Amino acid sequence: MEDYYQVLGVNRDASAPEIKRAYRQLAHRYHPDKAGGDEEKFKRINEAYQVLSDARKRSQYDQFGQTFDGAGGGPFGTRVNVNFDDLGDFGSIFDQFFGGSPRRRTRNRDGEDINVDTTISFIESARGTKQKLTHRIYQTCARCHGNQAEPGTPIEACSRCQGTGAVSTTHRTMLGMFTQNTTCPACQGEGKRVKTPCTECRGAGRTLSDRTLTVNIPAGIADRQTIHIAGQGAAGPGGPPGDLYVTVHVKPHPTLQRDGDNIHSRLTIPFIDAALGTTVNVETLDGQKELTIPPGTQPGAEFTLPNLGLPHLNSSGQGDHLITADIIIPKRLTRHQRRLLEEFKNTKRRRLF
Repeated sequence: MEDYYQVLGVNRDASAPEIKRAYRQLAHRYHPDKAGGDEEKFKRINEAYQVLSDARKRSQYDQFGQTFDGAGGGPFGTRVNVNFDDLGDFGSIFDQFFGGSPRRRTRNRDGEDINVDTTISFIESARGTKQKLTHRIYQTCARCHGNQAEPGTPIEACSRCQGTGAVSTTHRTMLGMFTQNTTCPACQGEGKRVKTPCTECRGAGRTLSDRTLTVNIPAGIADRQTIHIAGQGAAGPGGPPGDLYVTVHVKPHPTLQRDGDNIHSRLTIPFIDAALGTTVNVETLDGQKELTIPPGTQPGAEFTLPNLGLPHLNSSGQGDHLITADIIIPKRLTRHQRRLLEEFKNTKRRRLF
């Protein structure tokens, strides 16, 4: 018979973690339900692990080899207690055949995460604001405070599983006898049972009701960004609440556009003012600001108003306001205007462009 250490591919002085790691890798590789699996090798791997993972059996095996009581055995002559936790995520394969994972589950689950939407103005996104949100949500029952029992009544250990939350079942398979721990169907893995359910929530530990919550929206938030508020989601059925995610929608501004933390806008300037220079008022996040247009301003010229953009989210400083000049050319001229422009055109005293 092949040596158990050779089956798992470890040295005789291998540590328990090394044996477990080797077992998991081989069990994943040779499970008969996988492509390329090998039923005989998988059975042998399990036999080896059942011995080498048990300190007492391993000691006996090291002394007497496979002749000691408990080693070897036919496919139906050996009871194999497969440790699904040792198999890791691969243990889910057995769920398909035996109806559930042996890992203990509990109905004291965390509450659900909640997603809500809110809409603010462009200016509010720059300055920050507070929004009141009203929505229906599961909240901890005010009567039983989430323990699911009518106040003053006892919570008892489950008689089916004796408070462990799990029950053992044995399955006869081609690989041997498998003993599996499954979630107790009577208490759903909680290990205890409410004798008298709360009359307010009917034993659920939570109730569905309206809630109004004030949410702080930071300055500089962008359209469709989400605010995460821990612990403000739905109350769990006996467990902690989930989280709240608030997606912020920002209404567009008629003249201002966002580019990162900078603001862009366009300014229409008559060609005479562009040529001669002028001073104009422009709209910014901080209201009207005066902007000097120098003589000879060309179409597409860009002006910068520093630190008049959006504040950097959750940090100091802010962007700039960038203004692009659009020069207006008149479509019609009076005779006098045309004569003046022709005189300007024919001027040769100096280079004008």
